[in-house]
Amino acid sequence: MDTLKKFMVLTEKTNVFVGRLNVIILFLAVLIITFEVTMRYLFGLPTNWAHEFMTLLFAVQYMFIAGYCHYYREHVRVDAVYISRSPRTRAWMDLFTGLFTYLFIGIFVWTSWKFYWSSQTMMGGGTLLGITLPGERSFTDWGPPLALIKFMMPFGAALLLCQQLVWTIRDMHMALTGKEMS
Repeated sequence: MDTLKKFMVLTEKTNVFVGRLNVIILFLAVLIITFEVTMRYLFGLPTNWAHEFMTLLFAVQYMFIAGYCHYYREHVRVDAVYISRSPRTRAWMDLFTGLFTYLFIGIFVWTSWKFYWSSQTMMGGGTLLGITLPGERSFTDWGPPLALIKFMMPFGAALLLCQQLVWTIRDMHMALTGKEMS
């Protein structure tokens, strides 16, 4: 039981940390797009990297936020039905809908891993000190590596899966005992 509690605490702390890290990512993206707009419209010197970099940062943010959002249970639900039920009934409802969540996460993990791995194994990474680097690169002038960004998809899916496991454990405890897990 102690190991299970440690897993649950680690999962929740990780998702909260990653969620708070999103604030920094968002701030960085806003700074970059502000720089781009300033350079383009005030000085007539547009950059060839800022828009793409900002888009990549938003992609990372989008993937990171799933586990954090699920930690707070802020995903879409029909509150008109859900909120009027007892905590024990809500736990049973969450366990039932959790089955569909696991199906979604399973498909998400599988397809996002394939998406990442195909990007990682491409031979478009260029060279560094005469060594050919694997991995997909963007086709823009500055050509950032995309495999790391695409890795954020299965990573975000794993965070979401871990958080779903935590909620399943908590819901199972509530459904069977009628008490919140301490």
